[in-house]
Amino acid sequence: MAQPAPRSIVLSAGELSGDMHAAHLVAALRDALPGFAVTGMAGDRSRDAGMAVRFHHRDYAVIGFTGVLASLPRFWRLERDIRRLIDRAELFIPVDYPGLNLRLCAYARARGVPVLYYISPQIWAWGAGRMDKIRAHVDRMAVVLPFEAELYRQAGVAAEFVGHPFVVDHELPAPAATEVRRHVALLPGSRASEVHHMLPLMIAAAKVLAARAPGVSFRVARSPVVDAALYERIIGQPGIDVTTDADAVAVLSGARAALVASGTATLQAALLETPLVIVYRTTPLNFALARRLVKIPHVGLVNVLLGEKVAPEFVQADAQPAALATALHALLSDDAVRAGMLERFRSLRAQLGGCRGTVRVAEIARELVTGKQP
Repeated sequence: MAQPAPRSIVLSAGELSGDMHAAHLVAALRDALPGFAVTGMAGDRSRDAGMAVRFHHRDYAVIGFTGVLASLPRFWRLERDIRRLIDRAELFIPVDYPGLNLRLCAYARARGVPVLYYISPQIWAWGAGRMDKIRAHVDRMAVVLPFEAELYRQAGVAAEFVGHPFVVDHELPAPAATEVRRHVALLPGSRASEVHHMLPLMIAAAKVLAARAPGVSFRVARSPVVDAALYERIIGQPGIDVTTDADAVAVLSGARAALVASGTATLQAALLETPLVIVYRTTPLNFALARRLVKIPHVGLVNVLLGEKVAPEFVQADAQPAALATALHALLSDDAVRAGMLERFRSLRAQLGGCRGTVRVAEIARELVTGKQP
């Protein structure tokens, strides 16, 4: 006798970090809802966890307003195809990636499919313009930063802090001892467009730093979804000691200091107790548009969480090789500067933990599917 087809949950995680976090959720969903199949957009880690990945995030890895505009036909087709999956689903779980996912939330609710949003859009950074959409189209919100839950509750959205995945679900290794930290880490981002904009600047800064601190070596964290040839073309023959490594955690763990593109990796560095300098540079048009929208004083997530500029930030025109090299040199040579930064970083694990992570998110999913609240 033929087995009945599994019931369906659609998950949408549109970038590398989302796939990393979604993989733990997929595993938790298989335990909490064993009769359900999880399908949609994610990446290799979610596939390995048991998700039927119909669309791989690497095929849609663009950054900035101009990158999205250039890829609109491809995104329209993607949205159409995910909508078809939602038509047959009993739950939609978007993971971050708000540009596409908020539109899919509206579609799911219009079709009567409940929505559980995991890893909130950063409305605290982009202003509250998206809050009305979230309130109208999201049933439950599972957030990973402690201050976000209250923001949503005040706006009438059912939200719960579940802990940050870096601390709860896939805890990073313990910080390495100082004596084994040898190199300077360079993390230019996880998408090809980020690497294109950020890595030449980082290599230029590395050359300036190497002239001031002879013998220093550099390791570039290579994104698994970016062609290795791009790194080779940019690095070329730099005249300094530069290697690449696809393991970003290992690159950060062994680093005495790091130069990190603004994003998730800034928090990884802080939790690994690696002193860092944060840098952000994009095209002039993207920056002009972002400056009109962003509503927070810091670009680095670690500084947002700590409420002050603990890690130096260099944005757009201020992101010059000499300035970056000077800030990195201070982290290499000034023990007091290093110690002060690391002392602040050590408070982050307690701030981001104490919850059950994706196990709790899967429980919320079960509540939405069954209609049974605890």
